[in-house]
Amino acid sequence: MRFFTGVVFFTAFFTTSNAQKWDDKIVISQCTENYSFVKDSKKTVVKNIKKITYESLSSSYVVPETDVVYGEYITLDNISGKGIKIYKNITPENIFYDDTKVCILRSSILQKGKTCSASYQRTFTDTKYFATVYLLDEYFIRNKTLSITIPKELSGYQIKEMNFEGYNIQSKHETTAQGEVYSYIISQENRMKKEDRMPPESNVYPYLLITGPFEDVNALYSWSKEMANVNCDIPNINSLLQEINKESKTDEDRISNTYHWVQDNIRYVAFEAGESGHRPEQPQEVLRKRYGDCKGMALLLKTLLKAQGFDARLTDIGTDEIPYKMSECPTLASANHVICTLFHKGKTYYLDATYNYTPYTYIPQNIQGSEAMIEDGDKPLLQILPTFKSDASLDSLSYQYKIQDNALVGKATYYIRGDMKEWFMTSTSYNSQKEHDEILTNNLNSDAHSMTVTNVKWINNDNRKEWACFEGNVVNKNGIQQSGRELYIEMNPHNNFFISRIDTTQRTHDYYFKMRCNVVRQVSLTIPTGYKVDYLPPSATFTTPEGTLSCQFTRQGNTIVFHQKMKISKRRMPLNNIPKWNEAISKWKDACNEQVILKR
Repeated sequence: MRFFTGVVFFTAFFTTSNAQKWDDKIVISQCTENYSFVKDSKKTVVKNIKKITYESLSSSYVVPETDVVYGEYITLDNISGKGIKIYKNITPENIFYDDTKVCILRSSILQKGKTCSASYQRTFTDTKYFATVYLLDEYFIRNKTLSITIPKELSGYQIKEMNFEGYNIQSKHETTAQGEVYSYIISQENRMKKEDRMPPESNVYPYLLITGPFEDVNALYSWSKEMANVNCDIPNINSLLQEINKESKTDEDRISNTYHWVQDNIRYVAFEAGESGHRPEQPQEVLRKRYGDCKGMALLLKTLLKAQGFDARLTDIGTDEIPYKMSECPTLASANHVICTLFHKGKTYYLDATYNYTPYTYIPQNIQGSEAMIEDGDKPLLQILPTFKSDASLDSLSYQYKIQDNALVGKATYYIRGDMKEWFMTSTSYNSQKEHDEILTNNLNSDAHSMTVTNVKWINNDNRKEWACFEGNVVNKNGIQQSGRELYIEMNPHNNFFISRIDTTQRTHDYYFKMRCNVVRQVSLTIPTGYKVDYLPPSATFTTPEGTLSCQFTRQGNTIVFHQKMKISKRRMPLNNIPKWNEAISKWKDACNEQVILKR
């Protein structure tokens, strides 16, 4: 959109005014924050100045904290205010190394209604790393004004407003003789809050996305390609490939075994450190250390595949946490992951070696449907990854019973594939062998652990295979009750994921399922000689916008089959939909818990 000098554009988002919560002991009564692009003869930097006034709502002593983040490309120029200053590194969760630092100004307010102030100044020395600005805070905001000033000579920089709907934000864009000024007024707005199973913050909270350091996706690709221009020589690579392919007979074997060798032998650790967060480590170093981040693992995999004559290419991609494409918003914020793309016999494979227990033909859900920026000479090849159906991630538990000694006796078999396989096997891999065996046994048991489960063993746990499977013998005494000539059979095994009621008492965010998937439970019972089916419960199906819940009781010859299915087709459930989901879950569980009656 083109703006003309002297014209002012206003956009307002009106919602019901928020009020402080019962647990808001500290609020931001007033805040001003400014970001100014400054261009000199050498480079462009961004100056950031922020001033905050905190107010106490508590009758007791409170300690407001001002956290100021800085690092390799952000300098902390000044911080002032009463209190103590604490300087430390802050390594995000699951990050092996990170150069981010923080200065915490810890102030104090002794009485309710009193205030204290803090201010700081920072400089972003490389605008490529100035990509997002979140508008809310960790405290309730009464009044806040944020502005971004872009001089005329830097007109290529643009601001994109993200997730503004539903928030008390007024935005203003003014074009002056000097350049562009973007202003935002935030009033009576709740603090940012982390909740269990909430969507990614980038899909929830309002922020500004800054584009401009890269003219277009081609410029972003050229920078990323240059960053990946490292020495890829691997000493004794032929010996390594002979080891990897000692049992390979076909191209598909070589691809699979190479992919899984990296999965099995290179430990994934995230690494974020300014420029190093975008430049992959040399493959020989990843091999030597036996660990690497997504970039290092992808480049190693590419190098090993290319050495065997395969068309393998490094690929930048954004996970499902990022709600925009690189082609639309060419910024470092639009790609947070690197994989290896393989073209072979007319097919395209997207290889993510950070997943340990899926075959090379599977695409993890966190990158399904995302835009991939694949290396392809001077310009990138852009592709949208396929999105698989829910049943590509399947968790299936089945029981085959007969009645013996007044108990349900038989075999239980557990099948998993896709992201469900990755999730299950990753979670068990951190346990000792004893704990691992207990986990397998418990997953064949009922929720109350009322069954006797023995002889549990893996049938297949090869990460190269699509399916993993384990089984065990089961004796279920609580599943059958006898009264006179009648047998009451409880078919529902009560072993399922995602069936707990979602508490909405103090919940403020939408609910985010771990994955799209199908969870299936099936019980087959051989009707004993001399008995007939006196009552077979009705089948039932409950449909919600997020998925379908069903159960079926059928007779197939001399066998009764109970089939239960939970299909989650959408990961994000709006807050207003949760009561409907809870109601559907309750009715579904009641329908599944009905008993089959056999009569002699």
